[in-house]
Formats: sequence, C-alpha cells, structure tokens
Amino acid sequence: MTPRFERFTRKASAEPGLRFNALMGMLSEPEGLHESFARQDGSKAPGVDGIRKDDYADGVDERIASLSARLRRMGYRPNPARRTYIPKGDGGYRPLGIPSFEDRLVQDRLSHILQAIWEPEFRDCSYGFRPGRSAHDALRRVAEVITNEQTQWVVEADIKGFFNHVSHDHLMRFLEHRIADPNLLRIIGRFLRAGVMEDGVFGATTEGTPQGGLVSPVLSNIYLHYVLDLWFEKRFTRQCRGKAYLIRYADDYIACFQYEGDAKRFYQAMQERLADFELEIEPSKSAILRFGSTALRSDGTSVGQGTRTFSFLGFTHYVGRSRKGRFVVGRQTDGKRKRKKLKALSARLRAMRGKGGKAMIAFLRRHLQGHIQYYGVSGNSRGVASYVYFATHYLYKWLNRRSQRRSLTWKHFGEIIRPLLPLARIVHDLYPMPKWMTQTGSRMV
Repeated sequence: MTPRFERFTRKASAEPGLRFNALMGMLSEPEGLHESFARQDGSKAPGVDGIRKDDYADGVDERIASLSARLRRMGYRPNPARRTYIPKGDGGYRPLGIPSFEDRLVQDRLSHILQAIWEPEFRDCSYGFRPGRSAHDALRRVAEVITNEQTQWVVEADIKGFFNHVSHDHLMRFLEHRIADPNLLRIIGRFLRAGVMEDGVFGATTEGTPQGGLVSPVLSNIYLHYVLDLWFEKRFTRQCRGKAYLIRYADDYIACFQYEGDAKRFYQAMQERLADFELEIEPSKSAILRFGSTALRSDGTSVGQGTRTFSFLGFTHYVGRSRKGRFVVGRQTDGKRKRKKLKALSARLRAMRGKGGKAMIAFLRRHLQGHIQYYGVSGNSRGVASYVYFATHYLYKWLNRRSQRRSLTWKHFGEIIRPLLPLARIVHDLYPMPKWMTQTGSRMV
C-alpha cells in the first residue's frame, strides 16, 4: 500500500459521509498500478487483446507509465470484455466477462479506492467481497440469528440476473453520494459502457456489471447497500412487530423474522423495493419458510406443511436437534450443486487421461482440498465424506481407462494412491455459542 493510499484509507475511515473530489491522482499513481500488477494471477485467461501477465511484464515500467499518463489526461478507454459462459447449478449458463489485462490493473486499483470509501459505511449484514469477512461468517451468522435470537420464519430470495440488470443510472447516482470527482465517475461510466465481445461481434452494455470484472463485486455491494441493506435496517425493521435480521453475501441473501406477519410484509415490500431499482426476484427460488425452534416437535418431526429447507451459499439448511436434544440449524451440501460438481469432475479427469496418472492425482488432491476447505463445516461430515468417496471412485475409474488394459486393482489403488488424497474432515465450527454463555455475569465473559 502506497503512503498516499494509506493516508486516504485512514481519512475515509475517520470521516464517513465525506465526499471526495480529487481521486484521479490516486487512480493513476504509478506505484499503485505496480501494486495492482503484482496482485494479478498470471494463469488467468486473457481478454480480447490476448495479453497475459507474462506478456505485460516485458517492459512493464514503460507500459505502466504510459497507462498512468493516459489516465491523467483522460485518454484511457477500456476494451470490451471477452464474453464467455460458465455452467450454473440449474443446468443453465452464466455470462462471464473477461477484461483485458491493462483493464484489470485499472479495475483493481479502482476497486480498492471504492472499497476504502464505502467499507466504513457498509452494514454488518453484508458479508460478500469484504475484507475480513467470508461465506463461513455469513453461515455462522445465520445459525446465530435463528438459534440465539429465536427467529421462526425465513424469507429466501434470489434476484433474477442481478449482475446483468444493475441500472447504470441508479448506480452512478449512488456513487455520487461519496464521489464528487467527475473524472473518476467518467472512468467508471466508461467501464460500465465498454461492451462485450462475443465470437468477434461487439455488443453494447446499457445495464449490468459484467461478472468477471474486478470492480464488479464492490459496485454490486454499493448498489445493494442502498437498495436493500439501508432500506431494511433503517426503514423496514422499524415497522416490524418482532425481531428481524438480514444476512447478505453479494446478491445472495435471506431474512429472518420472529413473526410470520413481518415475513409476509417483507416479501411483498421487498419486491416493490427491488422494482423501484429495476430488479426483480426469481419466484421459483424465493419463498417464505417456517424455520426455527418451534418448527420441530420433540420427536424430531416437522410441524405443519410450511416447514421446509432453504439453500444459502451452497448449503441446504434444515431444522434439527443436537445429541443433547437442543435445536440446531443443520447443514448439508446442496444436492444439485454436489451432483453438478461431481459430473464436471468426472469429465475433467476423463479429459486428463493423456497427461498421465500423476497429473490426475495431483489435480484431484488440490480439488478435494478446496472442497473440504469450503464444505467441511459442522454437521456436514456425511456430505463431505460422500463427495470424497465418489470423487475417489471417479479417479479409480479413469485411471483404469487410460488404455484398453485394466492396469490398476482396487487393492493397489487403496494401498498406493488413496493415502495421497486428503481425508474428509470438518474445518469450520459454525455452531453458535449459546446465548446464555455470552450474557454478562456468566463464566464465559
């Protein structure tokens, strides 16, 4: 972090609400652009210019000096993002925009500036793409609210194509709350209108922030900060009869309520609020659920037809009881996501047969380590173990199909190869501490 940016960050934290009118000097600072260059992953796919990090490193000082000069004189114009598609859990595909390498540097620098300005203002209910916060923190908060605050109703909602439908006009108006520098706003506007290139054909972008852009996460947080977070905490909760909480990770969020009436009013008011900012929910993925300690009888059966599960951040949440009979929020890997991921893993291992067994084993080891690191949460031991079991069998299957001869027995696989792979384990304890243990005067305080 450069001294100038460090001073700026301290000022932004100390004076929330202050409007900044001279930010282009910090965006074009060569030292800061060098830092952005160092942060880039050299293995990322190139944009429409075909340049990777190794290519840009050849004469990087001259390249960054030229980029800095173009930014200062407002001669910089971003290239259109290269459009590609990644599979979604429902069988569809999500558009992904891959920026050019030089655009990555500017977006990285821009995202750090915006993050420093808005981080002191972001609400505690927001967890996505923020320093020191993770998806596991959001999951832990869900369990804490439902268990300790004893909320009984959950509203799960999914914004239809959020990143593709962000209104540029509303977003720019939100940015003007804290930014008075017209040149920086022009640069952001250029990124929003840069367009996409797909199969050699240019497409204009009149709305949305392309997923894949380094500045898109913080722009989405700013947008939903004003559209959802502030509205919920400052206005809607004041009308609630009981407790009400919002937990949001990027565009994925749930709301927890003590009373059914508050949950129903929120479901209706939320749709009206989103419509005011040109957004809408996906009805098939949004619902009001009875979910809490009163939704489970003493014998473990559910109460009423309204009791269901809900999905949040890749986990299916269900009501359950601990071994001591206490109510707990149970979690297991989302079934659809698990099946889709295993299918993709099998296809990847099949395609790697020509690279040799060592490459296949090394890939699966990295893959399982990442899976366990995310899905290894309290209560999901069976889900993790099941995934490791099937993934291991896929490796055994495709190792044996590298030729027409079966070269590997299950016994040999278990003795030689299986010990090289990680074992299923729990990494994150997400069970909340009981509320009575955190009260003033208790032994835990």
